[in-house]
Amino acid sequence: MARLRPTRWDWMVGQGAIAGHRIDALVQPPPALSNKPYRDYRGTVRPVYYRWTPQTLTDLADDYLLGASAVRHLQLERACTRLDGFLTLELVRSYDHGTSTPGFPPTLEVHLDEVNEVDVDTGAALGVSLGSDGRGVTIGLGSGGVLRARGASLRLQDSFWHLSGSGRRADMQIPPRQAGSRVEHPPQEGTVEGFARGAATFLLWAMMRIRSVRYPGEVTRIPVEAYCRALHGAGRDILEAGALPRRRREAAFRSLVVTWLRRGGTDLAPDWKMLLKGVPEAEELTRGIRDDLAAGGAVPATLGPARRVTGLSEQAELRMVSYTAGHTGMRSRHDACAMVHLAVPAQEAGAPWRLRVLNAADPVRLRARTSAFDSAEHVRIGQGRDELETFVVGDDALFIGARAWSQEPSLH
Repeated sequence: MARLRPTRWDWMVGQGAIAGHRIDALVQPPPALSNKPYRDYRGTVRPVYYRWTPQTLTDLADDYLLGASAVRHLQLERACTRLDGFLTLELVRSYDHGTSTPGFPPTLEVHLDEVNEVDVDTGAALGVSLGSDGRGVTIGLGSGGVLRARGASLRLQDSFWHLSGSGRRADMQIPPRQAGSRVEHPPQEGTVEGFARGAATFLLWAMMRIRSVRYPGEVTRIPVEAYCRALHGAGRDILEAGALPRRRREAAFRSLVVTWLRRGGTDLAPDWKMLLKGVPEAEELTRGIRDDLAAGGAVPATLGPARRVTGLSEQAELRMVSYTAGHTGMRSRHDACAMVHLAVPAQEAGAPWRLRVLNAADPVRLRARTSAFDSAEHVRIGQGRDELETFVVGDDALFIGARAWSQEPSLH
């Protein structure tokens, strides 16, 4: 995992240090992401705009009509005390791409770090401007909207970029692609089999499930607490089991898998089939554990259906909002959608807050200001104009008008 990108390596080193481990002494950091164009498998030059630099902004302004561009997707999320953002802009080419078939419109993905000013209205006029100064980066939206942040990174996707002015210059500078030039990671030595392999695949799938909470629609569906409970001390236990002689090692890893399943309990039962893909005797293990849990009165976790929400009125803290305009993707048409994450205080003193996930059907407009993310506010869903149901935070710091609202189900 640490090899995939520099930010992930930094995160893993930081988490390892908290647990008292020097991961940086075991795994070398991956190469820094390049900001230079490259050639794909066909030899066609492709852009790798990663850093927000004056030259990058100049190239984008030369190759695309930013004044005619539109916001396809916007996401703002509170992470501890930091507000981060993600923006997808649908661009309009200013260069001749040499075909009557336009293909899919080019898009520019913008990751915003530490957003400090938000003034967004998706109902405003088209147009985007990109700039920077000593305080950070600025994205102008429409006639008066703005997003400001400490820093940003970019990713341009345009199948005809090689025909743009920037692409043609890159084509003259980038050498031809050499056969066999792909960098391969050296093969790992040795093999892992039996229950050791089963424990490894269990841990792999568990990590992937935990990571999937980064997708806004999955955040209430993943039993993160149960996974943390199940895998508590797993690093130490795996090292101890791996140090044993072969016969005792197999028994130790089998015992580990059983322990993880018992600790996770019925909360992990919906994921058992996936977690035990590489585990020998998986059916026998789950049958015994299921019987033991049932004998103890444990009730299997279920995922309830989404339910319609009307007349909502409560104190809550806005954690995330996303809005996606209707557009045509790679294979089909995507309808407009919006989602809100709310942290809701517990009614009992000392109890943990709950996360409420709301989905908007056919949203028509989003307006947002920085103050929507400052603290817990009064949030409500009411009846608006043209039979729309409006979601409002505080004194209109966030407003979303939609045909209907529903709440995402959560495991219980």
